[in-house]
Amino acid sequence: MDDLLKFLWLRPAEELRCGATTLKDHAPRKINYPWELIVNLKEDLEQDLAGLGYGVRGKIHPSAVLYAPGKILIEDGAEVEACAVLDARSGPIYIGKNTIIRPQSYLRGPLSIGPECRLGGEITHSIFYGYSNKAHYGFIGHSYIGEWVNLGAGTTNSNLKNTYGTVKMTLGGKEIDTGEQFLGCLIGDHAKLGIGTLIPTGAVIGLGANIFGGGISPKVVPAFGWGGDQKVRFEKFIATERLVMKRRGRELGEAEISLLKEIFRLSDNK
Repeated sequence: MDDLLKFLWLRPAEELRCGATTLKDHAPRKINYPWELIVNLKEDLEQDLAGLGYGVRGKIHPSAVLYAPGKILIEDGAEVEACAVLDARSGPIYIGKNTIIRPQSYLRGPLSIGPECRLGGEITHSIFYGYSNKAHYGFIGHSYIGEWVNLGAGTTNSNLKNTYGTVKMTLGGKEIDTGEQFLGCLIGDHAKLGIGTLIPTGAVIGLGANIFGGGISPKVVPAFGWGGDQKVRFEKFIATERLVMKRRGRELGEAEISLLKEIFRLSDNK
């Protein structure tokens, strides 16, 4: 777990989103692999929302449709725009503060969407940590999406193999059989995926990776990977992230830059 977190997320394990909260709020819950947060999402959300409560605290367009509204929590400042559908019949849905669900989206629970996201298209059984964009058409399912991720128009992941067999993921250079039939991808913080990106089942896309050109992405993209087998230029990466965060009224602090720089240096050895 430590090896994965070093290159995929900018936070310790206890700060990973678990249900509507974090792992530290689910003590003494422990995980061995990050996909357990996806597999157990329904139960984690039910536990959290039993305490947080259900209901609409944000704005819902009159034409939006909520199936099983008694299993949905929409936080303050969040908006669900025209003709969007939130379907909680298969599991609860949590929408964080100031997140916007675009028109004609279809969101099917269980879903945990953190703050300040911009989401469209079809999403099911997934976690968006926060501050990430999937504003256009495309499908994301059974996946964990970090912070400050941008998924270009048409980005779609597979969450079921053609053989209907169990999904394997590669972590720390080792392929592991998850034992799960439905499992999508893990995408690290600050990753950017260009239009038309197709993500294979069980993919792991590292922190700061940049994928472009459309078509099927590699199943494993290392931290700071650039379009395949190259690496991003760190100064350009930081300049881009400053612009990205400014759009949400945030600044990239010197402490985070130092941490990113260290991860960038360490990623040379992977």
